[in-house]
Amino acid sequence: MFNHLEQQYHVGVPSNNRYAILCGKQADNETIQNRIKAGYTFKEHIDKAIELKPNDPSLYYLLGRWCYEVAQLSWIERKAAATFYGTPPSSTVDEALKNFLKAEELKPEYSKVNSVYIAKCYRDLGSYATALHWLELASALPIKSKEDANAASELLEMQNVLSLRS
Repeated sequence: MFNHLEQQYHVGVPSNNRYAILCGKQADNETIQNRIKAGYTFKEHIDKAIELKPNDPSLYYLLGRWCYEVAQLSWIERKAAATFYGTPPSSTVDEALKNFLKAEELKPEYSKVNSVYIAKCYRDLGSYATALHWLELASALPIKSKEDANAASELLEMQNVLSLRS
């Protein structure tokens, strides 16, 4: 359906961006099979949006979230994806980090939630001191969205745990 609208009305970046977000939101309440399908669609539209608007930090943040979530897929979710689609989606924490850092590069102090995800990536990669550094940076940023508010509480938990490790 979206491809038809895209061709007919020459839909651009904002529509790809919104469509990808809708796919992600819809996937939250779906079966594994539908979540995987929505994930593929999300990735396709984020990639298109980045091609059209490569300097938009929000697109790299969204791609980073996709990469991070895919990197965190459980064994059963990977098997389900392989069953339904032949090849499960693939990404790594390193790829997620690269995208979160790109958002930060394009717009320093982009968002509290982006900085918390950068910290999560460094934590997952075993760089606890760097993760703590990003959590400190995130704690200084204002809360501008519901995601930032959620990230603020997660930030405190992560700081407590990482402080014990470093």
